[in-house]
Amino acid sequence: PGLIGWWPQRAVTFVDNHDTGSTQAHWPFPSDRVAQGYAYILSHPGMPCVAFDHYFDWGSKLQGEINTLMQVRRDAGIVAKSKLEILCAEDDMYVGRITGTKGSLMLKLGPRYDMGSLVPDAKAGWTKAAKGK
Repeated sequence: PGLIGWWPQRAVTFVDNHDTGSTQAHWPFPSDRVAQGYAYILSHPGMPCVAFDHYFDWGSKLQGEINTLMQVRRDAGIVAKSKLEILCAEDDMYVGRITGTKGSLMLKLGPRYDMGSLVPDAKAGWTKAAKGK
């Protein structure tokens, strides 16, 4: 399960940092997937770290998406040791439900549109908080 599975309160998660991407570009995260990377780390257990370059240099669109995701995390009370339930992990779709101190959130990543029975029920109070590519 990795560090998140064994000791989430000690896991610092990141999309890129000064050693991997940034201005050095040694092993950069795919630029067309950066927002998805932030959707994952900001919705999941662990201690997410936002790269300075992504937040301040990549433009207001990505900064706004990151701001929204940070607010969703705060609203649900997601912390380093929040409970994660992986509902689907397939080639074209990932769905996880994360339970925080104030509520729960679900994250869906991948190109598959049909979530089948995994679609959150609006009657149960689920609302869409963010979307993107």
